[in-house]
Amino acid sequence: MLPTLRKLLPLTFALCVTTPATVALAQDEATLAPETILLKMARVYRNCRSYRDSGEVRTTLLTDGGRAGSDRPFSTAFVRPDRFRFQFTDPGLGERSSAYIVWTDGGEVRSWWDAKPGIRNAGTLQEGLGVAAGISGGSSNRVPALLLPGSVGEGPAVIATERIQDGSDRGVPCFRIKGKGQRTPYTLKMGAQTLTVQDESITLWIDRATLLLRKVEDRKTFDSYSSESITTYTPEIDVEIPPEQLAFNAPQAP
Repeated sequence: MLPTLRKLLPLTFALCVTTPATVALAQDEATLAPETILLKMARVYRNCRSYRDSGEVRTTLLTDGGRAGSDRPFSTAFVRPDRFRFQFTDPGLGERSSAYIVWTDGGEVRSWWDAKPGIRNAGTLQEGLGVAAGISGGSSNRVPALLLPGSVGEGPAVIATERIQDGSDRGVPCFRIKGKGQRTPYTLKMGAQTLTVQDESITLWIDRATLLLRKVEDRKTFDSYSSESITTYTPEIDVEIPPEQLAFNAPQAP
């Protein structure tokens, strides 16, 4: 009996020591306010040395006549203080895909857009990313604003927040925070069009372990139709970014 007791005692002691801490941690996470989670997430992005992601914006338009959808991939690469590249691709409807690139290294900011071929001076990084805000489903602004709040803005901009039940995204436990981008109704510029958003709902999925953004669900109601946009991220921070991922690498103008 004694040898068995000797084996069990350390295990029993370990359970007594670790269980209260684990329970306390779970309770702390359970009571975290949405504003606290967003502040912690912002701090992670603001203080990281490097960041990269690949992702996709899946948008579905819902009308009385049916539904139509599109999947648009994007990628981000960033090394602090100011090496940055974002690319968003619109596959189009059976035609040649359209790429939008914003790049900066130091004080120089360049952009490329197939819709208006040619390398352009984007002015500021905020201006360059803002051009693609509507067509990219917000992916051009959301994470860059977290990485460089002084240069791009504050992100993600969510008001009237509430914390809803935690969930799992691709096997990763996540906090979920629901709110709006701004008070409705408001106008939204989509290319040459200006639309009125009558109502919207935005849900952020934030990795509980890393506090990195993994998914954004954005539902908008317009005058004559509604849209559902799901943006997924595969994010990494403080990793080595190869030089080729930070190169401007714009397509050749036709």
